[in-house]
Amino acid sequence: MTHTEGKAPQKSTIAARQAASVGLASIASAAAGYLVIWFVPRVLSKADNAEFLAFWSALFLLFGILGGLQTEIIRYVTSVGTDHGATASRTKQPRTVPLFAVVFGIAAGVAVILAVTSLLWGRAVLGPHWVVLVLVLAGACVAFSVHAALAGVLSGRHLWGNFSALVASESSFRLVLVLIVGLLAGSTAGLAAAAAAGALAWVLVAVFSPQLRSAFSMPLAVPVRDFARKVGHASISTAASASLVVGFPILYRITTPADVYLASAPLLLAILLTRAPLMVPLGTFQSVAIAHFVRHRDRGLGALRPIALAIAGVAAVGALAAYFLGPWLMVLLFGPDYDVAPWVLAGLTAAAAVLALLTLTGGMCVALNRHRVSSAGWVCAGALTLVVLLLPLDADLRAVVSLLIGPLLGVSIHTVALSRRKVALSSHPGAPAA
Repeated sequence: MTHTEGKAPQKSTIAARQAASVGLASIASAAAGYLVIWFVPRVLSKADNAEFLAFWSALFLLFGILGGLQTEIIRYVTSVGTDHGATASRTKQPRTVPLFAVVFGIAAGVAVILAVTSLLWGRAVLGPHWVVLVLVLAGACVAFSVHAALAGVLSGRHLWGNFSALVASESSFRLVLVLIVGLLAGSTAGLAAAAAAGALAWVLVAVFSPQLRSAFSMPLAVPVRDFARKVGHASISTAASASLVVGFPILYRITTPADVYLASAPLLLAILLTRAPLMVPLGTFQSVAIAHFVRHRDRGLGALRPIALAIAGVAAVGALAAYFLGPWLMVLLFGPDYDVAPWVLAGLTAAAAVLALLTLTGGMCVALNRHRVSSAGWVCAGALTLVVLLLPLDADLRAVVSLLIGPLLGVSIHTVALSRRKVALSSHPGAPAA
């Protein structure tokens, strides 16, 4: 007998109108990100823009690490809603603690670790203004942890309209702040602080949203140690994910001579532009996907097949467009100093598709309580990417090959694990993480 046999049919994870609101939020987020990376080169020189992109990478790498918090909260809130009656009748419920107290503790710990370890990596990654930028990152850590937790609770409760408003406001607020700072006093540090302050948008949204305010009262009805352990596993996955999705400029910087890196703004912008059409919407809809995978644990990889085919189709069309139109668009948007070869743009587009698949398979592993498998796939993908970057190849070739081969390894690890029948048997939210 299957897990769902004999039960009433489950409601869909998200209705069409709600999906449209999430889609609009992803479009708004993508547009805001595009406008930021279009605007900054008009304020900064190419070398200063490369410095800003390193901070931008570090900021969203940090947000990616904290994304593990959001992922686990989605899984927890969704599973509590799905299995509430059965679980309550079988087991004694543990003493509850406020979820956001735990969230703040985790964020404070990450901020302290960030500040202390910056003595080892701060100057190499962030350049001459690294002390100020590390303090900015520490503040952004606390602010975004609240955003991530709110997004997790809203997703787990399937309040997709409120979730969409939260996502759209965060990216839009960041854009407004960057524009204001850039027009008044464009500097790398000022623009970096403006970009980080976008994580405080939840304060404004909470003023107008009772549902958002009610999320702050969410209790944590599992042992804090177990929750923190699962957040740690999820954060390893999202950290490795973010190192490839948005943290690549950091990996590229630490494996590239300084003079070559400061001239690499065109390549770094090309990576951001070719990824955004797939990764920004996916980043928004990943909350929907995780909630869906938790609800339909018995379907396994079958739930992923239509999405994978859609990604492959978009990637094929996108790679052709990138090859024939990409170089012209780069020069049109950023000027003649930002010319990139057609094959590089096409290769980066294909790499973005593989990365999107890795993101989905990793999210599915987490949704099925396979945290260690998810972490293993992402860590192996990141490690192989770094190894390829260390090879003595042309700068553009290193970037394209590393971004293709690393994620392919991660996808293989995830799909092999998910294809085993025992996944369906051990995927109940109460089962031990594997």
